[in-house]
Amino acid sequence: MKKKRHKIWFWFVVILGFFFLILWMSPQWTPVFFKSVAIKPAKVEPKLLARGIREEVQQAVKPEHSTVLQHFSFDKGKDSLKEWEEKIFKGQTDFKVLQENGMCYLNSRSQNACSGLYVKMTETASPDLWLSWKWRVNEFPKKKHPELLSNRAEDDFAARVYVIFLGANLFKSDVIEYIWDEKFAPGTSVDSPYSQRIKLLVIRNGRSSGEEKGWTQESRNLYEDYQKLFGKTPCNPVGLLALMSDSDNTETNASADFAEIIIKRVFN
Repeated sequence: MKKKRHKIWFWFVVILGFFFLILWMSPQWTPVFFKSVAIKPAKVEPKLLARGIREEVQQAVKPEHSTVLQHFSFDKGKDSLKEWEEKIFKGQTDFKVLQENGMCYLNSRSQNACSGLYVKMTETASPDLWLSWKWRVNEFPKKKHPELLSNRAEDDFAARVYVIFLGANLFKSDVIEYIWDEKFAPGTSVDSPYSQRIKLLVIRNGRSSGEEKGWTQESRNLYEDYQKLFGKTPCNPVGLLALMSDSDNTETNASADFAEIIIKRVFN
């Protein structure tokens, strides 16, 4: 009886060994065999997975939310200029509201003159404060030394946008001048020839392109630009915004257009 059981076990082991030998010699069958005994992954509900993907996408690309604080569209014709005041330094730049393809804009033309328009406001200079606008240059003032950006003898530019962080008075205020220059590369910055508290920052150069009829859209984070230019965080609010085309120092002409000026807070 014992011998018979031994024979049965013997042949069982032989057959089992022969079976594993076949599997070992036939790799294509091995995955099929072990797949049946592998630990199956936990099921994930499709709705939860989809929701998880949507949440990751929403975190990666957050929609922009903004609150418009001031919007100057010049869509009221001459009446649009009533909210602006003029500062005359020498002569008087000609400012007028024009229309093109349904968009109203401010045209400024200087003939050996220097005056600017400004508007008052009080906006806290926090990291969410942005300024956006459209502009284009029609004519650059002719300079004898265009290689000098900060030059008191030729301190003329076709288009400037001033942002004034207003202190107790103008002498205790910090100023950023966004400039469209004819030669200097965007990103170039220097102190004004009049004060170290005034920073000239070139953000466009050369002739206006033929695309969009020469209009170029700008969007600047005022807080970040202030930090980069002054090396500190702003402690004064934005109190004045000004526009200018001037050519009095070179005694030539300059002209530019401005449109869709918006002060806003952007939240991500």
